[in-house]
Amino acid sequence: MESKATLLIHLDYSLWATSKLLDAASRLSSAELTRDLQVSHSSVLITLQHIYYADRTWLARLEGRQIDFADPAPGPTLEQLKEHWPPVLAGLKAYVEAEADLDRQLTSRRLNGDTFTIARWKILLHVVNHATLHRGQVMAMLRQLGHVPPATDLFYFYLQQTV
Repeated sequence: MESKATLLIHLDYSLWATSKLLDAASRLSSAELTRDLQVSHSSVLITLQHIYYADRTWLARLEGRQIDFADPAPGPTLEQLKEHWPPVLAGLKAYVEAEADLDRQLTSRRLNGDTFTIARWKILLHVVNHATLHRGQVMAMLRQLGHVPPATDLFYFYLQQTV
């Protein structure tokens, strides 16, 4: 099992990197934010929404709740994501801090209805990894739009931490 300390560091990283990317997306025009770039989930905004939806769905599952994955179209605006996403990431961190047994299995249903069972610490690492994958896609989209994306690599996060 991953240690709580390691999971907490990675959740801090995910919040840090997500915040940097939301700030970068704030500098885009509305047209750039919603332009279909044929990458990931089409546009910067829809890809950010996808990461947010996944993060909040995993938190709900860990807390024993089932929620709809996505909101009705058009989904949250960038400003709404900036408001609602950090509390979800803080909720994941609070979950880790409070959970006595992260090896404990979680049984839930995937979006297609299939049942799965997996250790909670594996879900938490997946949450960070999933977000990292899609943040990288958003960074590629920013480059396609002619913008310089922020440095969100884990290495840069580590460099900013005090020892």
